[in-house]
Amino acid sequence: MGTTYHLKFWGNAAATPVDVHNKIESLLEQFDKQMSTYRDDSELSRFNAADGHEWFPVSADTAHVVAKAIEFHKLTGGALDVTVAPLSRLWTFDAAGKRKGQPAAPSVEQIDQALRLVGVKHLKVRREPPALWKDQAEVEIDLSAIAPGYAVDLVLELLQSLGFANAMVEIGGEVHGIGLRPDGTPWLVGVERAGKPAANFIEIVPLKNLALTTAGDYRNLRTIDGREYTHIIDPRTGHALPHRGVAVTVLAETAMEADALDTALIVMGADDGYKWCVEHNVAALFQIGEAGSKVRRTPRFVELLREGEAPAEP
Repeated sequence: MGTTYHLKFWGNAAATPVDVHNKIESLLEQFDKQMSTYRDDSELSRFNAADGHEWFPVSADTAHVVAKAIEFHKLTGGALDVTVAPLSRLWTFDAAGKRKGQPAAPSVEQIDQALRLVGVKHLKVRREPPALWKDQAEVEIDLSAIAPGYAVDLVLELLQSLGFANAMVEIGGEVHGIGLRPDGTPWLVGVERAGKPAANFIEIVPLKNLALTTAGDYRNLRTIDGREYTHIIDPRTGHALPHRGVAVTVLAETAMEADALDTALIVMGADDGYKWCVEHNVAALFQIGEAGSKVRRTPRFVELLREGEAPAEP
């Protein structure tokens, strides 16, 4: 997946750290072969290169994640869309584009052309036997907005199967904790103040059988025609979002759910995203403006903080 992972676990002397490491490596290697866009031989890359109008066999996990991505697409009104790759290339936020320096913004015609390949309406998922289908050869799937979270959940399940009832797993910034630390207190995660070093936290969050992810528009920026744009594309309009200094942290029961929602909420915008979270009882923290100058916590987020009995303010 082009990122790193960290684990903390305790409680089972029968499984050595070496045993755990080997099993985790094997799981993640298999996961990479399924859903990575960094390798040409993954299931996803081969599906992206395949012709349309034919069922393409994939693993049950890949089919499951794509099916969930389609559900979240509908739930968020299209703010999450895993077929956004043509637009990312158009705005040169892929690896090749970054090497080209400062490009011009794409034309209306180019955006309209790319949008013809964007949308889950182009996809179908079959669970048994697991397979994917697309209506055009050029349609692509990129699961980077949801797959890392699912990988976190899988690793945590593996640790539980090995007898570890207390663990915290982090992959690429997506975190999920179960049980407690050895001293009997919850696992704690610091939420960065937007745009500031990692040591500068705006919130300390307890993870009592919860997952946490954060998306922000302040890390991956490009200057196009003299204006700063983020790497986050609004799949509904085809435009890259301008840099606004916004970050959204989501708490959920699974890392896949939190991962799917954080970027979608950035796309919705701070106001509409907050209203959507309240309506759907989602626990989220919104940082708005440079260095998190304005912070809004949804009622569910505040509730989970209190349940965790951790300090709300560091």
